[in-house]
Amino acid sequence: LVNDSGIPNDNLTNNVRPQFQVTVPTDVNEVRLSIDGGKTWFNATPGATPGVWDYTWLTDVANGSHTLTVEATDAAGNKATQKLEFTIDTMLSEPTIALDSTDDSGTKGDNLTNVNKPTFILGNIDADARYVTVEVQHGGTKETLTATKGATGIWSVIPTGTWADGSYTLTVKVED
Repeated sequence: LVNDSGIPNDNLTNNVRPQFQVTVPTDVNEVRLSIDGGKTWFNATPGATPGVWDYTWLTDVANGSHTLTVEATDAAGNKATQKLEFTIDTMLSEPTIALDSTDDSGTKGDNLTNVNKPTFILGNIDADARYVTVEVQHGGTKETLTATKGATGIWSVIPTGTWADGSYTLTVKVED
């Protein structure tokens, strides 16, 4: 997967027209690709380097997991196949943020606290999230905090310093 947009080599892309580069022995004279279990095949084209073939999908591929099947045929008619699991991911869930209930010192759920370094719990964070930050605005200043994922898979953020009394606006930003 050439246009892998996630963590390198995780076979995840946000491109709905994925590009594949296939390396085969130089005596191969045909390379075909399928993502529907072999019902439909597309021919790759030889690249500038011998044994390297390229194909970019010409139509949009749906979000979700897919299995690429590659079939290579050599001059003698021998065929070999290889499969690659890949994922198209162009969607991101809308994250949530809430004051940790243990720091909620007012009426539960009112988002009032007397804790000057409160913990916030983040929810609805996609499993493939790479960066999760919280932008905090207060009195004309802006600070960006980096959220951490705990051992139980729960994301949270705690201010780096103590907060003064007042209203704060928190915005969660997620990149997958």
